[in-house]
Amino acid sequence: MKNKGFTLIELLAVIAIIAMVAMITTPIVINLIQSSRENAFKDTAHSLVVAAGTYQAEKQALNEDTTLYINYKTSSDEVKSQLKVDGVLPDAGEFELDLNGKVTLALWSDSAHVCVVKDKDEKTIIVNDNITNADSCTIANINKE
Repeated sequence: MKNKGFTLIELLAVIAIIAMVAMITTPIVINLIQSSRENAFKDTAHSLVVAAGTYQAEKQALNEDTTLYINYKTSSDEVKSQLKVDGVLPDAGEFELDLNGKVTLALWSDSAHVCVVKDKDEKTIIVNDNITNADSCTIANINKE
C-alpha cells in the first residue's frame, strides 16, 4: 500500500517559500499602509481649508471677525469645532485663517506620525519630513524653513 501525504522535506520547503514571500511583502504592505495614512491626513487638512472658506463666508455675512486661530493641542473643544469637518481632527499643530482668507497650517497626526503643512501663499498641502514630533509641528517652525 502506498503512503499518501507529504514528507518532512516537502513541508519544510513550503514553509521556507512562505517565509520568503512574507519577508518580501511585509515591508511593501507596511509602506502602503503608512502612505494611505499620510494621504488620508492630507485630505483631512484639505477639508479644514475648505471648511475655513465656509467659516469665513458665514462670519462675513454676519459682519463678524473672520480671522481664526486654532491650536489643536491647547484650544478648547468649542474653538476646535468652529471648522465643521468629517473625520478625525489633528492631534496637535496649528491652523490660522487671516482676514484675506489665506490659510496657514501645520497639523500633526499621531496615527500617521506625520506633520502636514501649508503656507498662506501655497496652494497645496505637503508632508514635512523634517518635522518628526508633535511639539515641532507649529506654524513658527514651517516659516523658518
